[in-house]
Amino acid sequence: MKKIPKRNYLYVVLILIVTIILTFILSNIYISKNKFVSDFYEYSNKIKSDELFEFILENPESIIYISDKYDLSYSKFEKKLKNKIETLNIKNKFVYIDKLELNKYFINQVKENYNVKLNYKNNPIILFVVDKNIIKIQEIKNDTDIDTLINYEVFE
Repeated sequence: MKKIPKRNYLYVVLILIVTIILTFILSNIYISKNKFVSDFYEYSNKIKSDELFEFILENPESIIYISDKYDLSYSKFEKKLKNKIETLNIKNKFVYIDKLELNKYFINQVKENYNVKLNYKNNPIILFVVDKNIIKIQEIKNDTDIDTLINYEVFE
């Protein structure tokens, strides 16, 4: 029977330790990345950009919020918006689309189907849908007033 050298045991232990440390490091990176997602994104009903047209057909009166889920600079506005959504009890009429999912095809389809131009590059926007048509597009800033933004008559 051949004797195994002790340094081979040392190599196995080192590989095991490095593997465990690497696993913890990658786990922490994954967890920290998920912490930087907007709370409002987590709260909201989400759809993919290619589902917008079906959503509008099924929900003729709705609000679509388009923003970058990793952009936390609008958290003040989003907190107010969340409170207003809960107050008006319209969460089922409200959806979030991640701006990072949008493409030129989607933008062209919105322009052709609804005769509106989306300018979503700088700030988040809200699309107001009434009778299956986008009637208003509002660019959002942190100081945007929620009470004047949401039309109470439409969402009663």
